[in-house]
Amino acid sequence: MAPKTIPLKIATESPPYPIATKPPPKTIRIGPIQLNNSFSGQCYLPLSVGMLQAYAQKHLSYAEYYEFLLAIYDFAPISEIVDQLGDADILAISLYVWNFENSMAIAKEFKRRYPNRLVIVGGPHVPDSKKQFERIKKTDPKPDELKRKRMGMTEKFHRDHPYIDIACHGEGERVFRYILEQLAIDGLKDKTKLPSVSYLEHDGAFYHNSKLERMFDLSNTPSPYLNGIFDPLMNTHPDQKWIAMWETDRGCPYQCTYCDWGGAIEDKISPFPLERVAREAEWFGKHKIPYIFLANANFTILKVDVEIARKLAEVKAKYGFPEGISVQNAKNPKPHAFEALTILEEAGLNKATVMSIQSKNYETLKAVRRENMKPDEYKQIQIKLREKGTYTTTDYIFPMPMETYESLLSGIATIISEGQHDRIQFNNLSILPNAEMGDPEYQEFYGMEMVRTPITNIHGRKNASVSSIEEMQDLVIATNTMPRVEWVKARTLCYVVAFTYFNKLLQVPIMILNEIYDIPYRDTFEALMEKPKQTNNLPVFGEILDFFCSFSKDMQDGTQEEFFHSPECLDILWPPDEYALIKLCRENKLVEFYKEAEQILTQLVEPDKPIGPLLEAVKLNQSLIKLPFQTTDVEIILSYNIWETYQAARLEQKIKLKQEGCQYIIDRTTERWTTWEEWYEKMVWWCNRRGAYLYGNKNPHTEIAGHH
Repeated sequence: MAPKTIPLKIATESPPYPIATKPPPKTIRIGPIQLNNSFSGQCYLPLSVGMLQAYAQKHLSYAEYYEFLLAIYDFAPISEIVDQLGDADILAISLYVWNFENSMAIAKEFKRRYPNRLVIVGGPHVPDSKKQFERIKKTDPKPDELKRKRMGMTEKFHRDHPYIDIACHGEGERVFRYILEQLAIDGLKDKTKLPSVSYLEHDGAFYHNSKLERMFDLSNTPSPYLNGIFDPLMNTHPDQKWIAMWETDRGCPYQCTYCDWGGAIEDKISPFPLERVAREAEWFGKHKIPYIFLANANFTILKVDVEIARKLAEVKAKYGFPEGISVQNAKNPKPHAFEALTILEEAGLNKATVMSIQSKNYETLKAVRRENMKPDEYKQIQIKLREKGTYTTTDYIFPMPMETYESLLSGIATIISEGQHDRIQFNNLSILPNAEMGDPEYQEFYGMEMVRTPITNIHGRKNASVSSIEEMQDLVIATNTMPRVEWVKARTLCYVVAFTYFNKLLQVPIMILNEIYDIPYRDTFEALMEKPKQTNNLPVFGEILDFFCSFSKDMQDGTQEEFFHSPECLDILWPPDEYALIKLCRENKLVEFYKEAEQILTQLVEPDKPIGPLLEAVKLNQSLIKLPFQTTDVEIILSYNIWETYQAARLEQKIKLKQEGCQYIIDRTTERWTTWEEWYEKMVWWCNRRGAYLYGNKNPHTEIAGHH
């Protein structure tokens, strides 16, 4: 008999949710699981399951009858984890892309050993067919098969993973509480009153219950940090270095099709009470938490974020911690955003402000629901932050729908011309199940091709899985506007731009070409892409270009991970552009590289214009590159004020080029690296985000693997 499917029903009003009137017959033991990667030996405190526990212990009718075991927070062999959960009656598992496969293996083994115990999952990686397709679609699916795939994603999830008893959708705190209440009422025999859950019944029928409205008032949602939820965990693992994820508001007003951030909890932004947020900031300082990832979708979208920034600065001054905080900046930044980010920068907290542009192509922005971007506001904030000395990173996701090679090249050039000289972070587009881009009809409409590949962490270890189970992702490696050959060329372009401009190897002469010779940035990058293919006289450039191209092809074919593994260079995974920088210096090819750069760049200058300023810009850039084993400062004499012109251009200012004797002393001894290994880590790796690869530009922050 074919399994039965219960039709989805839209609730017209909230049903009475279960509240127990008597305790469960015995104490219920709950095993929370939130696997997080270890970054440079540092692990996140498991915020998601901590929030579930804090809420349940405050609001459950008979909270004393529910015992929460120590959370499983780190990857380990599956059998060892299940051994630790032997006393659990229920597993409560938080799922996301970085822990899905391991979490499913734990659930499967737990159910094999204890078939009568419960497995409950939640989190952004649980496919939610109801939520996912609530908004007006960008596409109009024609084949009924695509519609069935779309509406059947949650059911397929359950049938693929029959060891899952209940899946929770959206905000989990109240849903989990109601599950525990129903457990006390009848042992979960009747699940029909449980909101925002899906499940398979014993007869094989699939149910997807009505949705629970969001919590817009978060004042009754207790903090796991302040309530001591993590104290037993931290006391049990005294040698573990902890970092923290933090929520100061919840929700996202944007509808970006590639993102499940707002899609998981809908549009309206709800702030946590400022008093609670301030106390949590104090908690981080007192507990010497070095790094915080702020999990708000749009930090600085609310004016209260200025007060939060001030509180963080106050805590840093008082305790010396946190040492750094990473934020996702508001999509359309306002003047108060500049104020908040400046406060973080002046306190030494801001690792780099992320400007989430993602694409400069209007057709792409329309396709991914980002056409409400306000580029002029972005540009003004970028200029103000630059004037204050605040470093920024611009996120560019590649390849988005409707993007072409030409639009990508133009977009890169525009972002640079608008003032981004620290870093464009070119992120490979991957598909998330609760993003609209995860819809089969969306993918067909835009001709998206995917390859399944292991998830790797930037600067992390290769094959670091202690369980031997790899986490996987679906990378987009072609679209109908960027076919496979164009994708390889475009991915190569991103590496070339990162290598030459943002790793600072040629930023000075490229900027001088633009400022003095009026050479558009796109023309320079086109030359760097094409000239090495046209001659055998550029062997160093040719080798670098071949490496980027072959790496891109292998990634597209699924035989290469996102980053390059180098056993001899710290035995970690490097972005290809960083590895190319290492190889260039380690093999002592810098001199030849700059000779070839002169050949390529001088061809861009019109014959009637003096070539001297460009040649001096190349010379200055070569002298400024940070290298190991330096014992003396370097004096350089130029005939033009190249350094001043370059620095003014970085601040979006223009000064007149003067032909005058300019003497510079380059300080190569204040920052020193006495081994290649130290240079790999503290210069190439740690300086990447701020692009601090030139002498005179220091990076004050220690970086941790997996974060960019």
